[in-house]
Amino acid sequence: MASGKKFEIKALGRPTWPAFVRVMEKHNGVWNGCWCVAFHVARKEEPATAEARRALKEQLVRSNRSHAALVFDGDDIAGWCQFGPPSELPARMGSVARLGLPAPEWRITCFFVDRDHRKQGVADAALGGALRMIATAGGGTVDGYPIKTGDKPYSSSFLWSGTESMFSKAGFRPLASLGSSKLVMRKRVAARRT
Repeated sequence: MASGKKFEIKALGRPTWPAFVRVMEKHNGVWNGCWCVAFHVARKEEPATAEARRALKEQLVRSNRSHAALVFDGDDIAGWCQFGPPSELPARMGSVARLGLPAPEWRITCFFVDRDHRKQGVADAALGGALRMIATAGGGTVDGYPIKTGDKPYSSSFLWSGTESMFSKAGFRPLASLGSSKLVMRKRVAARRT
């Protein structure tokens, strides 16, 4: 449920890294100290500690190999949508690869919403921001992997990949099912000049 609140969207990068660290530390690195590196490296290559994952994330951000649309509420990050080309986010693609679909040019892998900003439209704002950033970067096909919630209640903790209705509203169309509760959804984003 959107509140009509206006947020500012900024790219994850060197200037926004300190704010990203603040919200990550507020939430203990998010999902047991993931630091949003789970889609960057295979599970067997993932650093063992939260500190090492933080260092990896900072290295990726500083080398412009980690992208996210950050949703700011004032000076604080309310949430984000992580996205990037498959070469940047190659991990956890086994189920998708087995479907035999043509690879997308971009992937949207996960969302996070700060606990103090839930039910305010942050995830929708983050998805819209990511799609605008993708358009500015040249556009192309974009895949998301949302949950089919239907009439079932879900804890927000399990909606880290977004919802089918959110992606549908943004113009994505279903391509295939990933098990009983997830989908592959795709959209073509036109390039936009800045």
